[in-house]
Amino acid sequence: MIRFYAKFFTIILFSQLLVACSQPYRVGDHVLVEWGEDKLLYPAFIIEVRAKSRFRVHYEGYPSRWEETVDLPRITGRVVGEVAPPPPPLKVRVAQGLKPKRNGERGPVSQFKVDDRLKVRWGGSIYRARVIKVVSSGQLLVHYEGHEDAWDEVIELSRIVDK
Repeated sequence: MIRFYAKFFTIILFSQLLVACSQPYRVGDHVLVEWGEDKLLYPAFIIEVRAKSRFRVHYEGYPSRWEETVDLPRITGRVVGEVAPPPPPLKVRVAQGLKPKRNGERGPVSQFKVDDRLKVRWGGSIYRARVIKVVSSGQLLVHYEGHEDAWDEVIELSRIVDK
């Protein structure tokens, strides 16, 4: 019986030492992190180890303003191969000027909407155009009336002369 307990405690001690001696993640590791209210998994790089279980991460494909310090439970593992990130979290979409639509999808906030008719300045002249898509809060995709689709372009709001 004593041998059983000796082996049992030896195994427990050995496993504890293995766990204690290993550092789970290091600077430069490519990991998956739960991000946003939906807790979807986003690929990120560890850019700093703050403590044994706290890491500063940079989300792949996002500007540095979205870097954050995360606790170990939010890191679900290392990235293996190519990972397609999910759509941006709500806080990123809101910062980009997106607002909710009826079906829960997000769309840009703008004073213009699809099919609005505008007068747009282009090359020193003014042309009639129709909004095809609201790209962002400050940009519209327009079609110039009477011209081929090849002339469709994304314009800044500053080029709009009149609605």
